Amino acid sequence: MNSRFIIELFDEPKGKALPIHYKTLEYFENFVMENILSKFKVILNSKWTHNFGIFFNAIDYKNVPKYVTFDGVEKSLVILPPNSFSKESVKAYSVQFFVSKIKDNPKGEFIGFCEMMLDFIETFFVLNYKKISESDFIDIRKKVDWDYLKAIKYPADLKDQHFVGKTK
Repeated sequence: MNSRFIIELFDEPKGKALPIHYKTLEYFENFVMENILSKFKVILNSKWTHNFGIFFNAIDYKNVPKYVTFDGVEKSLVILPPNSFSKESVKAYSVQFFVSKIKDNPKGEFIGFCEMMLDFIETFFVLNYKKISESDFIDIRKKVDWDYLKAIKYPADLKDQHFVGKTK
């Protein structure tokens, strides 16, 4: 299958990345395919693959001034403009997750990561596709299989953390 939506985690040299199991990313890729791309008929027929590279930002989101927003996005999530690689037909998006925001989640670090992933997915699609609205995501979020996600090992063993550039 030629996927049009790929999520990758990038290693952080200072060890700030969370030990996320690759099955978590596979779940969200499949979730997006089934509940967004197929339902709203976006990206599927595009010549472009949308590749999302997630970086963990070590800055405490509480220290970002309240007036700072990123294209109207809450200050705890940053989606940078895409880079296009025409030869490979890839649009690469860099997304920064604030580790402190994830760790502050009262339901735990892993659930915080998953909730931030949902925030990112919602923000990306609402900002970029007029046919998808915030109200659509009320139903989309209800379809998350939290039991499956909670069953994925966290922290994941190093061999199950498929980071790009992992050198540890």
